[in-house]
Amino acid sequence: MSAQVGTAALTGTVIAENDPNHLLGRPGEYTSKVTFSDSWVQASQVTGADPGVVERGGAVEAFADASDARARAEYIRGIAKSSPAFTEYDYVHGSALVRVSRYLTPKQAARYESVAAGLG
Repeated sequence: MSAQVGTAALTGTVIAENDPNHLLGRPGEYTSKVTFSDSWVQASQVTGADPGVVERGGAVEAFADASDARARAEYIRGIAKSSPAFTEYDYVHGSALVRVSRYLTPKQAARYESVAAGLG
């Protein structure tokens, strides 16, 4: 991701012991996940946010199949509809879900959509 989006930097690999959602490896959930920051997200916008949260840049979640990735994206969109603080950009391509910070402009986030097209 960082090779294709110059403002992105890997911040972590999620494992069962540090997964804040406790979803890694569970039936129908992601089988792997990495998080990244984006230098276009201003530090003042994410003051107090935990490292590795989508707001700081984003995450890539991989699933066993495309239907699980789509279901996860729909779940996230449902939460965002009831609470705008959870709004984000979500791009599903195959079995991969790329989640991108709401603090990026649509044009900035579109760079990730382009990269996402090559995943999954």
